[in-house]
Amino acid sequence: MRLFSPVVLQPPPPPASAFRFSSCLCVATLSHCHLSDDVAQALQFPKLKKLALQCVSISEDSLHSIIAASPVLECFLLRRSFGFRCVRINSASITSIGVDANDVHKRTVTCLEEFIVEDAPCLKRILYLQSSRRHTQLQISVISAPSLETLGRLSCPDYCKLALGSMIIEPCHIKGFRITNLTSPAYTVKILAVCNFNLSLDVVIDLMRCFPCLEKLYIESYMGRDKNLWRRKHHNLIKCLDIRLKTVVLTNYREQQRLLQLEKKASRCARFYFTTKICEHNFMHINHAHDLSKTDPFECEETKVGVCASFE
Repeated sequence: MRLFSPVVLQPPPPPASAFRFSSCLCVATLSHCHLSDDVAQALQFPKLKKLALQCVSISEDSLHSIIAASPVLECFLLRRSFGFRCVRINSASITSIGVDANDVHKRTVTCLEEFIVEDAPCLKRILYLQSSRRHTQLQISVISAPSLETLGRLSCPDYCKLALGSMIIEPCHIKGFRITNLTSPAYTVKILAVCNFNLSLDVVIDLMRCFPCLEKLYIESYMGRDKNLWRRKHHNLIKCLDIRLKTVVLTNYREQQRLLQLEKKASRCARFYFTTKICEHNFMHINHAHDLSKTDPFECEETKVGVCASFE
């Protein structure tokens, strides 16, 4: 029996009339098409604020040319596109980014491996919209984004490595996440979403140290550990951390409510909400470029998911 690697057919080019009004466009979605260098590098989008590229074949130079030709771009969605290995963002206007990588095998096409935010003074949200399967690790590096407030979904066991300045967060099958250079935390981040196959208190505490000004934390997990307890080493945590966390949202929470010992809670104003309804989108409600402008893109509009603890 002979096995063949899957062949990715190049999608067709967009019709010639597609960019007739490019100088007037404010919102654009390009999907399932091939943008040749001569077409892409001739484009100008002086009024474009929201751009989505979904299942688009485009070279690295042409992709950077389109971004540079959009001087007022605010929301940029890049999903399942290919033909480039690295994306660099230098934009004075961009506020929200949603990115994933094509899940086809890297031997057939060039796929995204590195996404670098070099200089984005207005950037508030970075959303990693992971694919169902990955063959290579994606690294997201943030060099300068002083307004960054929302981040996620960090996932383990996924293949996304995050570098915020000198701090690095990468998946680790044993612990969940491996964090290095914790001496340079990200003070601006207020909303964070993570997926950890094994819910670990140690990982949550490490993440709180990474993001000391965190106000809302979303956690998706599939099982808890038997020793996932508040241990002696955590006793002085509240004293040494300036905890600003107000809301924690958990999915797949299976503990019995009586084990919470609510009558003995240290935070007298803490409130707990339980529901059996589950969010179908794994905290990610991003379908179009305009979805990126949501203040909290992880919040489910239809239901409160899992168990929510609110602290006042």
